[in-house]
Amino acid sequence: MPTPMTKKIYSNIDLTKSLNDFQRKVTKLLEVTNIKEWNGQTFKAHEQNIRKAALILAGECISLLLHNLAQSQEVLLTAMNQTQGWWHQTTRKHGYKTRQIITLGNVEVTLKLPYVVASQNQVDVVQDKKQNQKPINTGFCPFLRWLGMEEGLTPSVWSHIAQYGAIGGSFESARKILIDWGIDISLKRIERLTYEFGKTGINLRNKKLINLQEGSLSTDNILKDQRVVIAVDGGRTRIRIPKKGRRRASSNRRGFTGEWVEPKLLTIYVVNEQGKKVKTSDIPITNDGTYQGYQGFLQILEMHLVRLGISQAKQVLFIADGAEWKWMTDSSTFRTVRLPIGNLSIIRFLSRY
Repeated sequence: MPTPMTKKIYSNIDLTKSLNDFQRKVTKLLEVTNIKEWNGQTFKAHEQNIRKAALILAGECISLLLHNLAQSQEVLLTAMNQTQGWWHQTTRKHGYKTRQIITLGNVEVTLKLPYVVASQNQVDVVQDKKQNQKPINTGFCPFLRWLGMEEGLTPSVWSHIAQYGAIGGSFESARKILIDWGIDISLKRIERLTYEFGKTGINLRNKKLINLQEGSLSTDNILKDQRVVIAVDGGRTRIRIPKKGRRRASSNRRGFTGEWVEPKLLTIYVVNEQGKKVKTSDIPITNDGTYQGYQGFLQILEMHLVRLGISQAKQVLFIADGAEWKWMTDSSTFRTVRLPIGNLSIIRFLSRY
């Protein structure tokens, strides 16, 4: 049986040692002995242990990269400059703080990083000192905020947590999958990070919607000279609505009612000349949705299309069923045309872009 993933592995910050440890573990696993005793379970155990060793090696390499970045004065200065938007008039450097970051394989690296604080004004500080109270300070490590690691996790680890926390049937099942990926954290932390990831995404989207209204939304022109497909549909989810009144004596909870609602969903992607979906890092697939009405949904769709550069697209296909909200637009915004691309003939093109 494969050995379970250790709760926490402290990085040695030594690539040579990490490679030697990996080679030693894997070499033993590659030995072909006692063949008569082998079966599918035996091979699976070797397979899982090799995977575990590889994840730990990956974590060690990522830890070394973080260590090297944190030791670079150029990197630390860049982090200071890139986070100026979070600085206030009273923000000042406040020495160094020690922070632990978890990477793949549950490998933890310790970094000593510059720390800044935004303190109260001098009057409040003096009053606090008279009352034998400490002034309230709020601070952060520019390095971690710049690279999106203030939660003590690398971006890849956090995205894995959010992914399985969102698509899993429960946070318990998500935790089992994450442990298999070498990410062993508590159930409550998985739940908190999943919701926090979603809030961050919505905040970023709201910022882009504001930029769209102000006419300052940046355009990437990813869709330039591409055949673009815009697929729109409704989903089906059940949300909890807390009941009012007294709590139950047995559970100390008020309970809830489950209501089915339809989120409005969109997918924007590119197809080639044969109508096959293009899946590359240069042309990512955009997925989004909302519980708002169709007007709010159209604002989100418009934002994504402007951001991706829909005006530069070669052809645009709009795919939807006959639901009324998907076609509630005026003729000045959309015009319907037909283009012979695959089996998709009904196309709606945004004429104003």
